[in-house]
Amino acid sequence: MNTFPNLSRTPSINWTEQYPAEAVSVASKASGLPVVNKLFTTIPPTFSVTYKLASQGDKNNVVDFYLDNCGVPFNWVNKQDGLTYEVVFGSPPQFSLSGIKTRWDIQITLIKY
Repeated sequence: MNTFPNLSRTPSINWTEQYPAEAVSVASKASGLPVVNKLFTTIPPTFSVTYKLASQGDKNNVVDFYLDNCGVPFNWVNKQDGLTYEVVFGSPPQFSLSGIKTRWDIQITLIKY
């Protein structure tokens, strides 16, 4: 299994980890029970990570990795907690110039597999 490349920049403070509340329970009184019914499925967490001021080489590494792995799970190290997660791309990476001609802001959305 492939591992997401190490970039020269660490993720910035634009970091989110989302757990949808509606994924694990439903408050339906249809069952006649006065409790919340648990659903037996979960929606995995989504990680949205931004790398600010990344080099052209980092951008190229992300593009190459995405093209090679856009449809398969891969390992990704979460720099916030130090754990390795098996993830898939939630959407194609987004690239924008960061105000400096040679530096990029890279937005990546990953879904735990």
